[in-house]
Amino acid sequence: MSNSRRLGLAMIISGASLWGLSGPMLQWFFQETHLSSSDYLVIRLIAAGIFTLIFLSCRKVNVFAIWKHPRHWIQLLLFAVLGMLGGQYAFIETIQVSNAVTATLFQFAGPVLITIYVAIESRRWPSKTHLLAIVTALSGIFLLITNGSLDQILLTDKALWIGFLTALGFAFYTLQPVSLIKTWGTMTIIGWGMLLGGIVLYLLMPSFSFASMAVALNIGTLSMLIAIIVISTLSFLFYIGSLKYLSPTETSLLSSIEPLVAALISFLWLKETFGSYQLLGGVFIIAGVLFLSMKEKEEEVMILQQKGA
Repeated sequence: MSNSRRLGLAMIISGASLWGLSGPMLQWFFQETHLSSSDYLVIRLIAAGIFTLIFLSCRKVNVFAIWKHPRHWIQLLLFAVLGMLGGQYAFIETIQVSNAVTATLFQFAGPVLITIYVAIESRRWPSKTHLLAIVTALSGIFLLITNGSLDQILLTDKALWIGFLTALGFAFYTLQPVSLIKTWGTMTIIGWGMLLGGIVLYLLMPSFSFASMAVALNIGTLSMLIAIIVISTLSFLFYIGSLKYLSPTETSLLSSIEPLVAALISFLWLKETFGSYQLLGGVFIIAGVLFLSMKEKEEEVMILQQKGA
């Protein structure tokens, strides 16, 4: 195994583990501070956005060049508000109204929505492998919600809707900025997306005050807030960095440890409990995403065979 491949594996495993850890940390933070999702997101998005753009500027990247192209910055604004802000808000709100594991699993169902969208857009019926993935993931969501019984729905109506929006936000977040990323680079788009999303949310919250935030925090919760911002930002950077050394299929397979880490930390630290059918549902959702990755791997092999023919 080459050193670059070892580095890629270390980066994706670290990134996925850190993201899985950030969910329970957020759940604890909200329990201790009683702050809203919006309060946290204003701080998180603005701070992480500024950090990312400063980092790029130190590496001699012209982060302001995109603003000379109206068509591109209009797309960037859409991504910032609907993708970055919308997706992040839905994920964090799901943690507040349910728990970190449920939010992570809903987010992990995002690739299934992408598959359905691509099938509709291309007007092609999904392959057998994709159909199996969709059915498996949807079955997992059913078990997660009901614990195996329609008479025992464990999530509130709000949790169901916000959870669905989490998956939808992930799908939009993945599909919408593709052309922008190809032109300007991933970190530039994400950095501006976070900063702009945070500014928009701040403007929509006249009651938000940095002074009131400071009063609501003590040393422990402030330290946790800083840790969450750093960990979630590092998680993303590790994930993006791993793509230099690993294929997208390998990164998606290895990122399946996210909900497993979230479940383990929630059980050991937050004393969360889950029904047996809910745990089985989590396995089904992960399996569905793995089936999608298997299909991608098959297509990669076929392309390589055709090139070699």
